[in-house]
Amino acid sequence: MGGMRSVASQVSALVTSALDSMSSDNFEQTSPSLPVVPRLPSSLESVAHNALASASPVPFESHGSEWGVTVGQLLARAARVPEALLSENMPDPFAVRLSATSPDGARTQGLWLIATSNNSPSAFPLYRWCETRAGFEAVLKDGRHLSIFPAGHLPAWWNQGEPVPTEPGLPDDLLFARWAPEIFELGEWLVLVYTARDRQGVLRSAYATSRSIEGPWKDHGPLDVNPRAKELVPDYPGGAAGDNPVLGTIDGTVVSLEDGSGRKRHALVVKVDGNALCWVDATTGQARAMPTPLVAREFTLGPDGVLDFVGTPNVILQNGPQHGGLVEGQFFVRENGQLHVIYSAGFFGNHEYRTYVGKLDDVLHGQVRDERLLMDSESPALGGAWNGPGHPSLEKVGEGLYALYLHAWRNGTDYYTHGEARKVLRFHLSFRDSQGQPCEPFIVEDRQLQLGVLRTFEAAW
Repeated sequence: MGGMRSVASQVSALVTSALDSMSSDNFEQTSPSLPVVPRLPSSLESVAHNALASASPVPFESHGSEWGVTVGQLLARAARVPEALLSENMPDPFAVRLSATSPDGARTQGLWLIATSNNSPSAFPLYRWCETRAGFEAVLKDGRHLSIFPAGHLPAWWNQGEPVPTEPGLPDDLLFARWAPEIFELGEWLVLVYTARDRQGVLRSAYATSRSIEGPWKDHGPLDVNPRAKELVPDYPGGAAGDNPVLGTIDGTVVSLEDGSGRKRHALVVKVDGNALCWVDATTGQARAMPTPLVAREFTLGPDGVLDFVGTPNVILQNGPQHGGLVEGQFFVRENGQLHVIYSAGFFGNHEYRTYVGKLDDVLHGQVRDERLLMDSESPALGGAWNGPGHPSLEKVGEGLYALYLHAWRNGTDYYTHGEARKVLRFHLSFRDSQGQPCEPFIVEDRQLQLGVLRTFEAAW
């Protein structure tokens, strides 16, 4: 925990000075000046917004795994209303492509998809792209859907219904909290980074390792990355969880780096889940919430698959007034000689959720700059049928071109009214213009709609 003290000094400085000096002119989207409590959405506003468009589903036009496609070819396609890749709820979707040289070799090469599983009996079921059927299919083993952690084999440290002092009365999907799985290939190992709530009610970033995506997976338990409240906000007055409770961390992801010698290095980036701890300031009477910094720290992975941190943590981004109370769901990609970070903000459960893109020169020492809104509920690519796009992951499909996977709510649904109903959508993110020249990243489907007429179809069900 000692390493988090340097994070605390960074966050405290940001909270007390940087946010107050921010001008809304620096951002494409602003938020109300009053603090936002992201777990308490406005149901009336949500229903009014979602009622604006039809909830009728339309077929998703699939083009296989699309390796080698160009942005010019994509722009030439007719624009369509997107449809979910799977009928199942798929919050926080993550796509990973394995090759013949990946652990377990050619037998498991191809495109895989995984997502949050909340309070299901098994955790993190696997899906695999089927070229002949041009879609993702559940991976079966012994007649059952294969999961990272099968039913009856969940880690013992995971929450089993114990309450959360700072958030009493949580629904089961938030209480059990098996969230945001991401799989990375690091040498001879596949490394799963994920979020789970422990038996004291604290959200933890954890990891597991395997030599095959099909398992078995060895869980290594939670990582020591959780700060205490007063390390971020020294004047926190205390509450139901005590004077200085441990804050949760979620949405762990891995960034690969290279030093001057070409040696590969890695960093873990997590979100401090400060938005879950709210209180009323006794002096001002105003609602307050903990900040939600994104914190990076370098690590090494030993031959036994054990992760060890090195160096000190670095706050790469602090949520500001334009973020609706939080930033989270970060994903990193290097293009055009620049490291980019894509991340989401706002309440996850309705149209308020949106996705930003920024630049970062050094994940171990720098901060995110040049932020701009990449996709929100008004984005043309959603075809007026979806809202709340967020928690992105990317799969490279061409030069400077990526398949963009994220979740969204079908218009007419939201978390407050319907519970979990997020679906996985696929778009394309391009760092090349139509002539193949480097450019700022953009959603290709947004420009398809500028070039042609939106095509809709009779509902498939």
